[in-house]
Amino acid sequence: MMVSMGAISKETPVVTIVHDCQVVDIPEELVEEHDITVDYILTPTRVIATGCKRPKPMGITWFKISREMMEKIPILRSLRAREQQAGKDVTLQGEHQHLSEPGRQQTVPLSVGRRPPDTPRSEANSVEAARGSPPGEGAPLAADVYVGNLPQDARVSDLKRALRELGSMPLRLTWQGPQRRAFLHYPDSATAQQAISCLQGLRLGTDTLRVALARQQRDK
Repeated sequence: MMVSMGAISKETPVVTIVHDCQVVDIPEELVEEHDITVDYILTPTRVIATGCKRPKPMGITWFKISREMMEKIPILRSLRAREQQAGKDVTLQGEHQHLSEPGRQQTVPLSVGRRPPDTPRSEANSVEAARGSPPGEGAPLAADVYVGNLPQDARVSDLKRALRELGSMPLRLTWQGPQRRAFLHYPDSATAQQAISCLQGLRLGTDTLRVALARQQRDK
């Protein structure tokens, strides 16, 4: 948002201040294209230059924003109108499902790692999986963990933070926020079972999450 407003540029260093115990390495697979990496980490005992070369987002990722969020944050409406006048793609989350004007080419914004809908590919292969159905149309793998009852206003970063704190980070994470669920993909069933044990009773806000093997959840 600050980039869109002209407040910062791609050369602007990003600095965060945390406790030493909060400094962790995040797997590349869990970093989404709209996530902002930091250049310097300040703790009570040290200054860390990350040397991260990953490009920072150069604007608002509109297809990540829902209509509900637009209503809650008025400045987004102004910025969207400005970018729309400039000819930029400002398609919101889920809007591509309703575009049906005759003769108009329909485009779906694609994030890093996503392919057009007509390309055969399991949805579980991307953190940016489509939001309508569980990962994959076949039976989920034994190493996939279902997380349900997510708060309506939960963000993927909230769940990632909780997973890191519990030492249960998956190889990949499929976020389906509108359906209030997510799928965690672990390397094997033993690791998945261990994660389920660690996540029992986990709360985000006031809601206690439902955690189970994805296979068991689908069989219900």
